[in-house]
Amino acid sequence: MDSSATEVLGRAWLTSQLVRERIELARPERDIGTDLIAYAPDVAWMLPLQLKAIGLDGFTVFRAYVGRPLGLVYVLLADADGGQHGRAETGAYLLTPEDAWGLPAALGRKLAPDHVTYRFGTLNRALVQVLDSRRVQPGTWNARLRALAPLRRACPGREG
Repeated sequence: MDSSATEVLGRAWLTSQLVRERIELARPERDIGTDLIAYAPDVAWMLPLQLKAIGLDGFTVFRAYVGRPLGLVYVLLADADGGQHGRAETGAYLLTPEDAWGLPAALGRKLAPDHVTYRFGTLNRALVQVLDSRRVQPGTWNARLRALAPLRRACPGREG
């Protein structure tokens, strides 16, 4: 499967997860480094999202996102969804740009000062262990996105 199909399938899966939790979505008209904007129906919070859909093995992190107020969502597609053969279920990890860029160092990898990306060739056990705390379970998207949202406001009658 080509990378554009992988991204479409990953976005469809993520959209389905978010809509089930009554999270609203908007799509920027131009490619500005944000694929979706997730927000509460009462606009109590808003978070730009950058989606990285992964069909086969591999995981890439990008220095360019560091310092940007967004959430990085890595969707790992299951075999049935067009992903890695043998991957039982589609799942997702939510990271800040700083968390993602820090993964190589967390696993003892050295980055040269001029590195702009780092690619993990496989999702090995050590990487999955580090990512595990960032895995988003169904039913927890609202709380997880809200916790990262740089744009929050107080709503009457609700904690904002």
